[in-house]
Amino acid sequence: MNFGLAVNVSVELRKKTHYIHLLSDELEMSFMNKFYGDDIKNFTIGIVCVSPEFDEFYKEKKPKYTKGTKIINPDGIPFTLEDNFEYRIKIDYENFKNADELGARKILAKEILSSLVIFEKMKSKIKDFDMGSFKTDLEEYFKSHDLI
Repeated sequence: MNFGLAVNVSVELRKKTHYIHLLSDELEMSFMNKFYGDDIKNFTIGIVCVSPEFDEFYKEKKPKYTKGTKIINPDGIPFTLEDNFEYRIKIDYENFKNADELGARKILAKEILSSLVIFEKMKSKIKDFDMGSFKTDLEEYFKSHDLI
């Protein structure tokens, strides 16, 4: 399964985006050869951490599930989605801004784990995915890296 994080942060946090990208790369490698069912091949969590004046541009969105193959064309560049589940979470700006690298990674781990409840809203569409095993593996990853 492909698992990763997408990043939307305020310009003041640009140096901290490295922490998110690094965690995303690590998660991608850790989950690359794992299988939790046929319904999700790609799992993406958008990380939004913007200063309060930009909050209005990042309103809450519903989780999105794309069954089968779909070609989208954002910015004129075709991209193929296949059995894709995505949603985004908002990270507290001040806490993340003031955190050191370990603190920022711990914030991300905590927020990612608590966000998994969103899957409950999608159970009627996503039938063949073992969220329990996925969550357990994710918790084990975070524990092994002292993030929870």
